[in-house]
Amino acid sequence: MKKGLHTSITPSFILAGLLVLMIITLVFVQRHLNTIQIESIVEQANERDLSYELVIHEPITNSYSFRAFEQE
Repeated sequence: MKKGLHTSITPSFILAGLLVLMIITLVFVQRHLNTIQIESIVEQANERDLSYELVIHEPITNSYSFRAFEQE
């Protein structure tokens, strides 16, 4: 009886571990892509002498909002 319980729990732990690993990977990929995009839009705004407002909403994923406007 213990042997059957052991074999059914192990795949569950493996599946849960893979799921957690997948979620962590997706979060870090999103963070990386958002960081690249932020660097690009800030650089473009600076090249065009635009003022901008950058708000990071979620530091873990670097989700953000960006608004560029003409300097007065």
